[in-house]
Amino acid sequence: MGKWYQDRRGGYFFLLLGIGLMLVYGALEWRFPAPDRLVAVTGRVTWSYTSMGALYYTVDGDARQFVLLEKGDTDGRMRAAVRDATMLYPVTVRFDPDQTKRPGFLPGFFYITFGVAVGGKDVTAFDDVRAAHRRDNLIALALGLIFTAFGARRLYLLRGAAAPAAAPPRRRRR
Repeated sequence: MGKWYQDRRGGYFFLLLGIGLMLVYGALEWRFPAPDRLVAVTGRVTWSYTSMGALYYTVDGDARQFVLLEKGDTDGRMRAAVRDATMLYPVTVRFDPDQTKRPGFLPGFFYITFGVAVGGKDVTAFDDVRAAHRRDNLIALALGLIFTAFGARRLYLLRGAAAPAAAPPRRRRR
């Protein structure tokens, strides 16, 4: 008996896995907000918490909580600006009010930050943030294409192979 990924089940598995990853890429790209949908809030940072992959913070005068994902800030300039803004100078935060994140270790919802400006000047351009997200999302697309091709190839190679024969019926003893 061969391994499961070497037969028809494995071909279907990898084919569907690849299609699923390509759908994930499409959903992530579709969900990324347009610049005109972003809402801005200005104030001083009153609280911040650095976690692996994200910076959680609040802005003075606003009840909402925000999160700055490392995915959109590859060079760390926006996180440094938010950390430096703690009680020193006001920052302007741009976020999409429809996208929230709820980490398991902090209470409440956090709005995902897509831009930070200090003194009216963007720390990182919105196009750079979008490019960073797209670069990470392209990994899902590339893996999806690889798995789809592998699964299709496996099914193509097994197209002439007959399905395993069913076991003969058992005889009843009298």
